Amino acid sequence: MAPSRRLAFIDLLRGWAVIVMIETHIVNATIQRGIAEAPWFEVINFINGLVAPTFLFASGMAFAVTTRRKIDGYLSLGTPLVKQVWRLLFILFIAYILHLPKFSLKAITEGLTERQVLVFLQADVLHCIAVSLLLLQAVLFLVRTEKRLYRVAGGCAVVILFTTPFVWGVDWLTVMPAPLAAYMNGLHFSLFPLFPWMAFILAGTVAGHAFTLSQDGAPPEGGPVFPVRPFLTVGAGLIVLSFILIPLARVYPTYDYWRYSPAFVLLRLGIVLVFTAAAMRYETTRGVSPASLVTLVGRESLLVYTVHLMLIYGDYGSFNFRRWSDHTFTLPVALVWTLVLLALMFLLAMGWDRVRKLDPKWKLRIQWVAFASVVIAFIVGPLR
Repeated sequence: MAPSRRLAFIDLLRGWAVIVMIETHIVNATIQRGIAEAPWFEVINFINGLVAPTFLFASGMAFAVTTRRKIDGYLSLGTPLVKQVWRLLFILFIAYILHLPKFSLKAITEGLTERQVLVFLQADVLHCIAVSLLLLQAVLFLVRTEKRLYRVAGGCAVVILFTTPFVWGVDWLTVMPAPLAAYMNGLHFSLFPLFPWMAFILAGTVAGHAFTLSQDGAPPEGGPVFPVRPFLTVGAGLIVLSFILIPLARVYPTYDYWRYSPAFVLLRLGIVLVFTAAAMRYETTRGVSPASLVTLVGRESLLVYTVHLMLIYGDYGSFNFRRWSDHTFTLPVALVWTLVLLALMFLLAMGWDRVRKLDPKWKLRIQWVAFASVVIAFIVGPLR
């Protein structure tokens, strides 16, 4: 069985992904366009481009580990399943709220343009996570065993990997409703459609299942066993395979290496597996302190993700940070602002972690107050 304690290496992996994500969003929103177009900046773009695959992969691993612990409740329609589905629906709700074209009920009822509707319906990273994991929960309920679940997950990952260029060659908005078309490809604003991004989540679930299987037979008092070498070997193999598959481009009528090619997906997936092996190795050799700010951010990733986006892109009366910066920052200035935002997010995560340890009633009260405040602000509209 999987160990009952929380696995620090997954939080470590997700925590670093969130930290670099904050840097990515600050830099993309503020950096001078001349700097962003410089050839050397492509290196930063490549590193920043590993954030989402890592975050999605870690979410898949966490799903697999949690499923091993709670599978009886999931299969019996018990409380664990109800809580899981509610949590995923809440994530999906937050995902759509973050893309409201206007945070004002009055403004929305006055009418939206077609572009604003499509921007609202776009599939972002939270949409991809929530929908992917909801689909996996449904598959588990149908197939009834973990073994079958991860066979389906692995098979679907391969199908998504190699059919994505075909899927991106179709304007799905002409053949299905816009809310569904948004999940197919990125032709209409979606940054993280299921093709190809769900492949990272599915790969994470298979890797998480492989990790849980490696714990079978391990003495419980000795802690988890970390399969560092297998993860490192598979990761290196996928990196090599990604270069072998580059000529596959000739098979597809539409092809974009950097956006959705099987070769680039496998390259990033291989690197993420290497990162995962490194996180396991770190937990094995160095240990992860309970006071680690990185793992704290990993545990509170939904809160940190939501709030940092609101601070960067949200409208507060007449002020909007992204418009205020207006792509005028040099790289050092952008990095300073990244440190400022990181400090705020660390404080937020620490505060919420402390609330969690109090009487559960306090946590519930704070959540309801926050929810009521958002609803009231939406109804009343922005201050002028």
